[in-house]
Amino acid sequence: MDEKELFEQLRSGPLSRNGFDDALRRKINENLDHPRRGLRRPPFLRFGMIGASFVLAVAVVAGVWSWRGTVGEEADKSTLPTEQASATASATNEREINPIPHSAVVIGLRKDDAQGTRSTYRTVVVAPENNQLQLIGTGPGIWMPYKQNFWHIEATEDPMGKGDQRLVARKSGKKKENEGELTEPAMLRKTEKLLYAGDHYVTILQTTNVNDNGKPVEASRVLTNLLPTISFENRVRNANAVEEGNVTLAEALKTGDSGLAYDQWAVVRENNEWVAKENGPIKGKFDARDIYDWPTVNVRFANTDIVKDNPPVLSEADIKRIEPDAIDAFTSQDEDIALFVTRSSLKVLSYQLPENERQSVVVGIEPGESVVMVQWAIQENYVKNWINWSRGWFAPSAK
Repeated sequence: MDEKELFEQLRSGPLSRNGFDDALRRKINENLDHPRRGLRRPPFLRFGMIGASFVLAVAVVAGVWSWRGTVGEEADKSTLPTEQASATASATNEREINPIPHSAVVIGLRKDDAQGTRSTYRTVVVAPENNQLQLIGTGPGIWMPYKQNFWHIEATEDPMGKGDQRLVARKSGKKKENEGELTEPAMLRKTEKLLYAGDHYVTILQTTNVNDNGKPVEASRVLTNLLPTISFENRVRNANAVEEGNVTLAEALKTGDSGLAYDQWAVVRENNEWVAKENGPIKGKFDARDIYDWPTVNVRFANTDIVKDNPPVLSEADIKRIEPDAIDAFTSQDEDIALFVTRSSLKVLSYQLPENERQSVVVGIEPGESVVMVQWAIQENYVKNWINWSRGWFAPSAK
């Protein structure tokens, strides 16, 4: 049969020889409805096999009916049942999830004193080794991933011993020799507190009790900066670096929307996700707890330079089912592990595994501690680097 004859036969109906006939269709459907029993597979593999069966069916149909594009497409539409086409598309679009823990997480915590005026910080790193979740280490300061490296954020005491605190950052591996010294007016009383450390930005609560001239002012404001703005070198060069480096919400989101041109805005947790808060007409002195009552800005942060990750894939009902005491939750982009925050602990869990196979790492939270940073690594090379670097930051006994 030459090409012309084959083309004419396709136009008039199915080929006369056996192809994807009723018997083959029944056999495929029977195998889908009554699969052979064997070794129990993880859910993501079982779904993958079902999707593969559908793809095989589509491939058989495509192999028999396709002919130079248009004719094949019309024949395929006329013979493939609608419900089967829908199921195939659904199975194909469904992303497979590897439930074995392979993501790493770095968590930043801030602890306020009883008066809420001074703070200390620490970092917790959890990652899998040999497919087992492990506490890699915990230590002082906030170790923030930034681009291809980490920066260490810490609160430094003012050189004049007035009890003030400044936030400074140093790139990992940078030595402190010959850095110079932070200076400030002798009368000034000003303290800084880290509210959030994100993908590229930090949000700082700055409270001034006495101004440069020695006049009591009792005023607070929220400032958002790119991380390098608070580098020690930059703050030595410019005593007002944080104030001058403040960015509006619109600038951080890289949008020209004038409705988002807030110059005082904060990133806080609300309903299991990072949200923007703006202080509006609020003046005077306030603390970190007051910011939760500010109006929430109608904007999504996920996949921006402010917040890289999406909100948790778990519903509130799922969160409470897995960890009844949870007050907050985060999930890795690969959905293999979750972080549950309770009032007394951090719990990292491989929640996709069957319940009797799940692994967890639990780290206690002290009174006054709150989460200011959660960052994930999912690529194998990043996970390995995080593990190796963390072991260099934290003493072996720091568990």
